[in-house]
Amino acid sequence: MIRRNRTILMAVVLLAVFIFSVPIQAAEKKEYSLDLFREVFQYTLDKYVHELDEKTLEEMAIRGLMQQLDPYSQYFDLEDYADFQVEMDGRFGGVGLRIEKIGDYITVVAPLSGTPGEKAGILAGDRIIKVNDTDVVGMNLQKAVSIIRGEPGTSVKLTILREGVAEPLIFNVMRSIIEIKVVESAMLEGQIGYIKLTNFTSSSTMLYTRALNGLLSDGARGIILDLRNNPGGYLGAALSVASPFIEEGGNLVHIQSRADGDNTYFSTSKALGIPLVVLVNKGSASGSEIVAGAVQDHGAGTLVGTRTFGKATVQHMHELSNGGAVKITTSQYLTPNRRQINGVGIEPDVVVEDPEEQLKTAIEILKKKIGLETKNNSPGITFKIGEKAMWVNGRFVSLNEAPYLTREGVTMVPLRIIAEQLDCKVNYDPREQKITLVKGDSQLIMWVGKKEALVNGLVKSLDSVPVVKGGTSLVPLRLVAEFFGSQVEWNNGQITIK
Repeated sequence: MIRRNRTILMAVVLLAVFIFSVPIQAAEKKEYSLDLFREVFQYTLDKYVHELDEKTLEEMAIRGLMQQLDPYSQYFDLEDYADFQVEMDGRFGGVGLRIEKIGDYITVVAPLSGTPGEKAGILAGDRIIKVNDTDVVGMNLQKAVSIIRGEPGTSVKLTILREGVAEPLIFNVMRSIIEIKVVESAMLEGQIGYIKLTNFTSSSTMLYTRALNGLLSDGARGIILDLRNNPGGYLGAALSVASPFIEEGGNLVHIQSRADGDNTYFSTSKALGIPLVVLVNKGSASGSEIVAGAVQDHGAGTLVGTRTFGKATVQHMHELSNGGAVKITTSQYLTPNRRQINGVGIEPDVVVEDPEEQLKTAIEILKKKIGLETKNNSPGITFKIGEKAMWVNGRFVSLNEAPYLTREGVTMVPLRIIAEQLDCKVNYDPREQKITLVKGDSQLIMWVGKKEALVNGLVKSLDSVPVVKGGTSLVPLRLVAEFFGSQVEWNNGQITIK
């Protein structure tokens, strides 16, 4: 049941994508003169060639107002809004296309994975000009949706304009029950975790977290996040997808709103430090572009595929007293580095046009990142400079801080996690900034910022001073190896302590 005068936000299944989840505060009411509007309204009512009732003309005026704002603002009458709410349930009879009205054209934002529309070969960016024999150019979006949808098992003919193709394309598509599978996951070759996210819904955060944690528990060494043909959804869901790969406190997105002012959203979890590749294409829009922009700006992973859709606006749904609703663009968002996305999209780091090659490329990139082509399964502790991950006897371990090289070429490594793998005790005294490492009867003492240490009471000069970053002590690798009596091997940038 619809409650009157209620402000809500919803993710869209077949239509536009909403990513904002905080109700808009009502602005202070101002008095406006509508004399000119009343004059035109009355003249049209009196003189138009065909007779119009006041309700019809009123709704025509409202629709025109919404259409003049931007491609995503829209008016829903009572029937349209009821259809819209059916689609929000995530199960309906149709062909599985997410569409928007852009200009005069009903435009495909993305075909849903595994649906009749995708299987027929319809692509993001295709413009639908006819549904059966009905011309839909200039048609109201919700009306176009209503004639595309229909009983499962019936066929609908879609005539489409495609960029780069001279003649219109005709697709006869069999309607079916569309049930959106939000998250799919699998473990690929080389312990590479794969997660496909088709939409950012109210349930996607839980499903995504479950899938990610499951893959990590099973020993995933890298993650492929597939956002191809994902048109977006709830803002909170998009942020929860990006957050595990961005440093805690790192900004994820900037939201600009005339009514509510500007807001910046930040990562609230520690970064996993695991290698990441994000797959994107022209069907990746809105919430998908929030994730892609955050990953790219922070250097948290590699984007592979083709340029994204370029929808970086936020729509707010407000119910009206007549049982209908208006959907209005209230905000726009920018990437962490304040890059503009709307109408532009995001260019991936590695451009790959062929969809099948995109996944293959992602796998190859991760193989190189996690060193699967070398000796990660050999005994010892293995890591790479600049990567927040290491492998202990082939087992993946996430790091809070990555090993790095100083200007003098000294390799600095996180001490505590290495010591723990070797059953040694580490103590840090923040008052004296003293780091103590104990192995049996042996003791190593270092001080943050000092270029000397005590090894069993004997003074030893260091190649570089120990530091503390983000609560992690990083010390010279040579000192650690000598104390443990370990050998260090270098292989194509990969370091193994044995």
